[in-house]
Amino acid sequence: MKKIVVFLWISLSSTAFAQSKNFEGFGFAIDYSLNSITDRSTSGGSETSNSGIPSITMDYFKAISEQWLVGAYGTYDLVTTDTVGTDPDAHNPIEVGGKLAYVLNEKLMTYAKLGYSASKYSSPGNYQWIRGPSYGVGIEYLLTKHMFARAEISQQNYKTIYWSDGSSDKVWINSYGISLGWKF
Repeated sequence: MKKIVVFLWISLSSTAFAQSKNFEGFGFAIDYSLNSITDRSTSGGSETSNSGIPSITMDYFKAISEQWLVGAYGTYDLVTTDTVGTDPDAHNPIEVGGKLAYVLNEKLMTYAKLGYSASKYSSPGNYQWIRGPSYGVGIEYLLTKHMFARAEISQQNYKTIYWSDGSSDKVWINSYGISLGWKF
């Protein structure tokens, strides 16, 4: 009886670890996010705009136990953080960070992410980089061994920037995204 219990425990443990191994490796995804971009300015109040933003994401996951994975990611937005369409410098935000994932079954994984975002932003006559923390949660579903779909809710929370005229801007972006990706 003891041998049967040990055999079952080893079999189940390796099966569970195999589940987390399904998500290991490099991934490349094409993302589309519906974003709510809020810009609070000391000189002009607050303005919120909604936009759809395509981006690309590269990530890497490594299994650390039967159900847990750790990973790193980088995202490059293909358009702008500009809320009114008049800022030629506010384009192509980037985000890098880490992910902690939990495997629910052989095809479904949940994760939380914490990162750092940066984007150019301008005011008449000058521009600055705006930077700040980003965080979010998501789920990833394996469609095939090498193809996945992902849904994610996240926020980029840029720090306040100060301009030479004494005014300031605080920008944050709430994103609701879907992705289609490939594992390598």
